[in-house]
Amino acid sequence: LHSVRVPIAASAVGLITLLNLRGIRESGTIFAIPTYGFIVAFGLLLVAGFVRLLLDPGLTAEPPEAGWVAAGTAGPLWFIILRAFSSGSAALTGVEAISNGIPAFKKPEPQNAQATLVAMALILGTLFLGITVLARSIGVQHAEEISAPAQIAKTVFGDNPVFYLIQGFTALILFLAANTAYADFPRLASILARDRFLPHQFLFRGDRL
Repeated sequence: LHSVRVPIAASAVGLITLLNLRGIRESGTIFAIPTYGFIVAFGLLLVAGFVRLLLDPGLTAEPPEAGWVAAGTAGPLWFIILRAFSSGSAALTGVEAISNGIPAFKKPEPQNAQATLVAMALILGTLFLGITVLARSIGVQHAEEISAPAQIAKTVFGDNPVFYLIQGFTALILFLAANTAYADFPRLASILARDRFLPHQFLFRGDRL
């Protein structure tokens, strides 16, 4: 699907727009399913990956057929550092939605928002560190068309339904990252309008995103 990634992405944004037009309650339920599915799928990947490493310490990822970049040949160090920084920043998207959306939490709002932020940080940190250790342990390299998690999943599970399940939930969670703009912009615009940094009309928020 690499050759049609742009139409797929545009279609996903259009679908997210329609779901948000249904209202906050309905869209929240729909978006929760891929989120929990992603956490479970990647948790399974980490557990299975470390078990495979314990049973077979020599486990090594096979180079993808297209676009594999050998270590040390990917360009200047400063560019790699900037790429890593931008990718890391993208991985943290959505964190600001919690701080801006505290009034949307159930009472007591600050405590629930704080607990949500801590849980999000723990989940993100665990998944990121686990994937990093696995990638390094089995010798995953950067590939133009195949992500590191995909290489790990194919090495651990092979070319079977579990591999495609992980790929599917990975794609869904990336699509849902676009939903942060829908969920957070109305709240952020309301705050800015209250402080007179945006037109007064943005102060009033409807029930739908």
